[in-house]
Amino acid sequence: MSKDKYHHGNLKKELINKGLYLLNQDGYESFSFRKVAVMCGVSHAAPYKHFENKDQLIAEITQEVANSFRASLEEVLIRYPDDPKLQIIEMGKAYVRYMVENPEYLKFIFLSSFNHIKSVKLTNNNFFYEEKTAFGVFYQSATNYLKTLQISRDNWTLDILTMWSLVHGIAVLITNHSIEYDGDYLELVEQMLQEKLTIFIENC
Repeated sequence: MSKDKYHHGNLKKELINKGLYLLNQDGYESFSFRKVAVMCGVSHAAPYKHFENKDQLIAEITQEVANSFRASLEEVLIRYPDDPKLQIIEMGKAYVRYMVENPEYLKFIFLSSFNHIKSVKLTNNNFFYEEKTAFGVFYQSATNYLKTLQISRDNWTLDILTMWSLVHGIAVLITNHSIEYDGDYLELVEQMLQEKLTIFIENC
């Protein structure tokens, strides 16, 4: 049986996964179908059965990463619809867990040149972003919580930025091994968020 037939329907998914790793390692200019095919153990012509060219494959990789990250956070919205405080805590934990368990995704979204899938603008005390993104889901959960407090809406942007920076910062520190923590990192995230949310309440 040939290698191409062996991969069959799984080849497209493997091309996306291996292509993501290659993009993170070599960047766009050095990225090629030939290299991805070698990593997947198939012929150099095999990727053309699923993608017209490398740009189409990269577009699929970008979409896969963005959709997967967003879906992992959307699950929290669905699971905790009636408890805004618990929802934002679990949202933060899900955010960190996803990045720690998928370091290649973190690198691609936040540390690569493919900025179009991560762009969030902060202008005149307002966030501007595409709604169908992971940040959009996080923003929704954060505002769900802030609505339960007697906090001026003028402060919401800074409060949301603080929460986002907290969970994203610890995710990067853990994923990049910049900090070694011998406990349960998700418990640590929960403690950090509980502390921050308590400060919000005390400042009401």
